[in-house]
Amino acid sequence: CVVDPICTACSGGYVLNPGANTCNDLNECATNNGGCAPVTATCTNTPGSFSCTCNPGYTGPGFTCTDINECATNNGGCDPLVTCTNTPGSRTCGACPTGYTGNGITCTDVNECATNNAGCAPGTATCTNTPGSFSCTCNAGYTGNGTTCTDVNECATNNGGCAPGTATCTNTPGLHTCTCNSGYTGSGFTCTDVNEC
Repeated sequence: CVVDPICTACSGGYVLNPGANTCNDLNECATNNGGCAPVTATCTNTPGSFSCTCNPGYTGPGFTCTDINECATNNGGCDPLVTCTNTPGSRTCGACPTGYTGNGITCTDVNECATNNAGCAPGTATCTNTPGSFSCTCNAGYTGNGTTCTDVNECATNNGGCAPGTATCTNTPGLHTCTCNSGYTGSGFTCTDVNEC
């Protein structure tokens, strides 16, 4: 058309502009997305032609595009503790489970023991953080479920292990003491008679 003094036809991908005696690029993308997959592909006009490219989250030649199931690989990039849900062209990550904090892509264990001993009995129980949870255990010398702990009276059973008949057992919170009676000497667990003579 450039050589001819009057253009009567243009090559594919161009449109005749008879008044200007020129061939103008035809924007194939302006009609029906150029034949590219509707909604799931992008049509790009080029001089004398066009190209189709599947949008992110889709795969295919561009004229047809298939949704990629992002959840099928590595849980879609979501934390392993959450559910990945495939959506058209993307995916969503579920909420972090109870005992964890985060956005679903990453979930971090909450240390419940760091705040108010997680409700374990103050001073008489130990809080142990576990993944997504915690546990309360009464300290030695106490009994209970960990959220409530009661002092064990060690003296009520076998004199608390103190020397029978020669020592006195005294219960204290969480502990007990053994003291040899007057006229005896020793650790309280064993007492021997003092020879006052």
